[in-house]
Amino acid sequence: MKWQALICSMVLSVGTFFANAAAAITLTGNINSHDPAGLIKEGGTYYHFTTGAGIWYSYSTNLTHWTAGPATVFPSGQWPSWINSAVPGFAGQFWAPDVIYMNGYYYLYYSASTFGSSRSAIGVTRTASLTSPNWQDQGVVVQSNGSSNAINAIDPALFTDTNGNVYLSYGSWFGGIAVVQINKSTGKIVSGATPTKIAGGNGADWEAPYIVKAGNYYYLFVNRGSCCQGMNSTYRIVVGRATSITGPYLNQSGGNLNSTDGTTVLATSGKYIGPGHFGLLREGSCNYVSTHYYDGSNNGNPKLDILSLTFSNGWPTLTRNFTVGACATGTGPIADGTYRLTNKNSNLSWDSWGCSGNAGEAVAQGAYNSYNCQKWHLSSDSSGTYRIKSHINNNSAETTGCAQYAGALLQLGAYSGAACERFILMPTGDGDGSYYIALAGGGRRVGVPQFSGSGQQLQLQDPASDLWQKWFIVAVSP
Repeated sequence: MKWQALICSMVLSVGTFFANAAAAITLTGNINSHDPAGLIKEGGTYYHFTTGAGIWYSYSTNLTHWTAGPATVFPSGQWPSWINSAVPGFAGQFWAPDVIYMNGYYYLYYSASTFGSSRSAIGVTRTASLTSPNWQDQGVVVQSNGSSNAINAIDPALFTDTNGNVYLSYGSWFGGIAVVQINKSTGKIVSGATPTKIAGGNGADWEAPYIVKAGNYYYLFVNRGSCCQGMNSTYRIVVGRATSITGPYLNQSGGNLNSTDGTTVLATSGKYIGPGHFGLLREGSCNYVSTHYYDGSNNGNPKLDILSLTFSNGWPTLTRNFTVGACATGTGPIADGTYRLTNKNSNLSWDSWGCSGNAGEAVAQGAYNSYNCQKWHLSSDSSGTYRIKSHINNNSAETTGCAQYAGALLQLGAYSGAACERFILMPTGDGDGSYYIALAGGGRRVGVPQFSGSGQQLQLQDPASDLWQKWFIVAVSP
């Protein structure tokens, strides 16, 4: 069973800190955490939601120093009335939240359960702002009936696919891990959708799933072992990958996660005991992974950890040895001016397709002929992000509908300074002067499908080292 009830004995206290090992970043302030949500950012502030009475959170402006929020999501001793019948015995201790921005709101998903039972429910509340929140509960999303083979309705995690579809993964012990599509307008399960089991089952120790996409693969990160026992906790994080959101997810040896273990990516090391509950924030080229661990140098108290996620040969690696912001602000020495932007794979260049320069016109790749609609004026601001303006009028590159998901298309639009109109230029490290061009909002990179040709509209893609995400930025005459 999941030992969440023991979380109460590790209740969050203010003012603690830890000094990481020499190779790790140092987090300070209120870093108490258990089953943290993936970090999320509004404006210049990062937010970290975690298990606790009423749903507790902290915030930071630099990812390293954290301050306790002024109030919990639900007032002390209060919770939505629908939980009383869905989960008899619930006492206000919410588990393992996750948060996503969609449809103009921040949707916060949370778990309501009791120790050792699969009589559980996942609910959702939303607010238009995290800075000045006004949480409005939207009710139950999915629930489980208490049976031994139920997909236990706890540990929600949200994922936005390359086509903009949103999915909920969830589950713990009992019936295993499942995934199901979410209606972006309501935050609830799509009408008629059925959860698909993708890992675990038969009462085995699988819980806290989280799905990430990189390149052509979906990666499922899951906890194995037992949590909530302080320095005796055995949590570790494993992974499998698939070419479909619904699996099958296979480990690095080809084993199916429905019947065998995943590939371990993070386990107990030094004072970092029982790490668990993977969450991801993409910012620029940075992949910030939040987890909790039990601090072996502080009586096993649960704390927040932040690591960096990279991929090598198609498989993920987590490390504490990184510099916050170095990847996000790795802008190269590109002076303001007029440029041709040419793809390293196709040798085709950015092109306002149709050459009108009008708002709504697609930004595609085409054979370079020195047309004005193939010339782009780059101008940077004090934060190092760039506006990419068409040379033939005042419209700039942006994503359609200001979307930030993988697969969102580029077009021209009137410039307002929004994050979907600002880009980060990052040297690829190939030694040939090529760059990644990433969206400042969300951090996904501009690319084209591998074998696409002239006329292919540019799109956002999850960060990868593929040639079709690499661009030569070459000065041209205006």
